[in-house]
Amino acid sequence: MTTTIYNQETYVNKQLVDFLKQQCKDKGLSLRGLSIAAGLSPATVHNVINRQYQPTVFTLNRLADFLGVKREYLWQLGGLVEDMDYNTETEINDPRLKYEFARADKLPEQARNVIIAAVKAIIDQF
Repeated sequence: MTTTIYNQETYVNKQLVDFLKQQCKDKGLSLRGLSIAAGLSPATVHNVINRQYQPTVFTLNRLADFLGVKREYLWQLGGLVEDMDYNTETEINDPRLKYEFARADKLPEQARNVIIAAVKAIIDQF
């Protein structure tokens, strides 16, 4: 199970913190260096680790892409998916969903992020 560190209204998953620290050590990078190499603002990784707030999907995606790990893995470490309930081999059986998600996949990233947030909000209600 994952461990979450709470600090008033902000939090970050300890496994994500440990993973990012280890990656920095393995790659000989500072927290700032990792942020910059991943195309993020210089203080991003430092803020995730030391200010203990949950990173955005954008931040996790950039870090995953730079580090060469699956985005879904960092989403799990970051607390965006629980117990790895997402599987990259998951098939969509409903043809309506399959059609609409295929269309959504062709949209610009900003639009896809809006759709993902909306779908997540709806699913979280059930």
